[in-house]
Amino acid sequence: MHCLCSLFDQILIPQAVMDELLTGNSEINELMQLAGCYNVISVNASARLLELSQWLDRGEAEAIELALVRQLPLIIDERKGRKIALMKNLSVIGLAGLMVLAAERQYKTPKAALELLDKAILSGFRLSDQLYQQVKETLLKIDH
Repeated sequence: MHCLCSLFDQILIPQAVMDELLTGNSEINELMQLAGCYNVISVNASARLLELSQWLDRGEAEAIELALVRQLPLIIDERKGRKIALMKNLSVIGLAGLMVLAAERQYKTPKAALELLDKAILSGFRLSDQLYQQVKETLLKIDH
């Protein structure tokens, strides 16, 4: 939670994503308030949102719509959502990219960033072996 606030001044979270987060962890709201950089945003219905909802779950559709409306980069890991976001010319970053960014900006050591990524993988986060090796090599090249 706090790592993202170190990387970004403000993180906008669509209401649908917040609803998904609360389903998995009732304490998430309190953690986000303590971190201080998160803002939950209602996303207005639109034809584009309706179209996105035909292909993606509600949270991903709202996240892409919010990024498009506000012209912001998007944090997303789900493969189909990333593909659609890229087709819509959005700048996207996922957990692996966030770990590299945290190490580059010296918020995490490269070792700590890789350990966090490893923990996520052990908890069920999916990352191709090729991308994992790429991220590992990139992190090993970062000097602190």
